[in-house]
Amino acid sequence: MSPNRTTSSYQRQRKAADEPTIVSLIWPIVLGVVFTFLALRIGGMLALMGQEQFAVLYPWVALVKSPTVGISYGAAVAIGQMLMFFQFPLYGFIAGAVLYMSNSISRAFFTVFSMHLIALILFIAISIFTGA
Repeated sequence: MSPNRTTSSYQRQRKAADEPTIVSLIWPIVLGVVFTFLALRIGGMLALMGQEQFAVLYPWVALVKSPTVGISYGAAVAIGQMLMFFQFPLYGFIAGAVLYMSNSISRAFFTVFSMHLIALILFIAISIFTGA
């Protein structure tokens, strides 16, 4: 057995292990759905504490419901309700897509965390500049 043959078989095994699978796309979505049920319970408690605390968990909902955005109240409530149920599965889908493309869990987590943080910063900026 020559060293080249061993190296090439090792490289083939390594390459097969590094290739993304459909499971890497599915499991973040499943985790997003599971987390949605937990987040709805936590969101119910945070909503009693005020809009700022609720925005930590659901910043996209808080952005849509902000009067500065200019969406009518009825539409903002409807969109906000949909976002409450679809925010975390959407995060899971985005994390799954990043994980599928890059095969890096840290990059997928950072992408979702960045999206959530950007929405939270936008909500805080709107609250500060409008004086709400």
